[in-house]
Amino acid sequence: MNEELEELLKEIKAYRNDMVARNYPFQEISDIITRWETKETKTVSEQSQDELEPIKDFLDEAEREKEELTMRQFIDLAKGKD
Repeated sequence: MNEELEELLKEIKAYRNDMVARNYPFQEISDIITRWETKETKTVSEQSQDELEPIKDFLDEAEREKEELTMRQFIDLAKGKD
């Protein structure tokens, strides 16, 4: 989690703890804290990669091309071409 989010959570937790000490209802703010603590975030480089071209798609395409080439070579070999 990046530093800004951690700082925000720290401030919200302090606010919640103050509310609890004063006996205010705090469940809603606790839910917000929990939701942000467990939220998965991506790094800047991961986000950039997703915007460009997902690696998985590139690797899948390369694997398909490799299989097609192997199949063509096998067929040519079976036909007697060298």
